[in-house]
Amino acid sequence: MARMKARAGKGRRVARDTWKTKSWYNIYTPQSFGGDLIGHTPANDPSLVIGRVAETSLKDLTNDHSKHMIRMYFKIDGVSGTNATTQFVGHDTTREYLKSLIRRRRSKITTITDVRTKDGYKLRVKAMVLTAVRARDHHKTDIRKKMEEIVRDMAKNATFPEFVQAMLLGGLGSKIYGECKKIFPMKRVEVYKSEVLEFGKPVEAPEPEETEESTAEVEEKVETEEVKEE
Repeated sequence: MARMKARAGKGRRVARDTWKTKSWYNIYTPQSFGGDLIGHTPANDPSLVIGRVAETSLKDLTNDHSKHMIRMYFKIDGVSGTNATTQFVGHDTTREYLKSLIRRRRSKITTITDVRTKDGYKLRVKAMVLTAVRARDHHKTDIRKKMEEIVRDMAKNATFPEFVQAMLLGGLGSKIYGECKKIFPMKRVEVYKSEVLEFGKPVEAPEPEETEESTAEVEEKVETEEVKEE
């Protein structure tokens, strides 16, 4: 007996495995952050990768386990082959860690400051101070003003990579702690969140100027070559 093949009914759609048509792209941090591989993402077309945001912890980038609570975000801005380049777009700190810092009979003072680095990047920086004992309102006001002043001053005198490094690795927090403890006893400082609002341009090194000595050397060389030809 002849075998009969089953026929698909009219209008029935055959499921396609779309994963077979996708390629995997390697996601790297900017060179100013070490150019490390932080993940992979699939896409049918390289243009679909642009704009995606990858997350990693500061612990994974620095191998410092004390930084496990800090999450960093990198936005893909370019693709070359199967490699995707990124820009740093901000960071935050896990809620569980921030809650663990709060204690009774202490004051929490927070600031939200928009700053611009000397290479034109604009960031929103959120910082928090915990005092050793409960502070009065006038102390809170003075501490808040000093925090905002320090964040702005450090940003305007640093390039974007320099400021981000100070913000994430503790340089900015140490500066705030050192200045604010002169106003009131401090317990801890955390720069717990940031967001890049506008991207600037990297500062280019100035081209070396031609000196009179170098010009004279060139002229002498030319004259020597002319004499040899004669």
